[in-house]
Amino acid sequence: MDFSAIICPETGVSASEAAMRALLARDHLDGDVTHAVGGSLVDRRRAMIEDVRVLTGLLAGELVALAEDPAPRFDASRRAAEAHRATLRSDEFAFHTALAMRALDRATRSD
Repeated sequence: MDFSAIICPETGVSASEAAMRALLARDHLDGDVTHAVGGSLVDRRRAMIEDVRVLTGLLAGELVALAEDPAPRFDASRRAAEAHRATLRSDEFAFHTALAMRALDRATRSD
């Protein structure tokens, strides 16, 4: 599935972009994920959505807390905040972001 085609209409952020930011928070800011494997499909879906929201929020918060944008040319702080806002706006978008995050994670780990 092409997660870059799933775009939040309000922020313009794609599910792929939000997923990359979530992975960045998990891998470089020691963000924690629930790894929900048990329970019903509904419970696992909720856990995946919550993980993505927490991770994108962690990255946005870290970048906002910095005195200077670490990548001002790319407006990293604003883009991280927009990715987080996109995941908060829609459970469906957040779920697609979680699926994109899993796909990206598997692709990078298999290399």
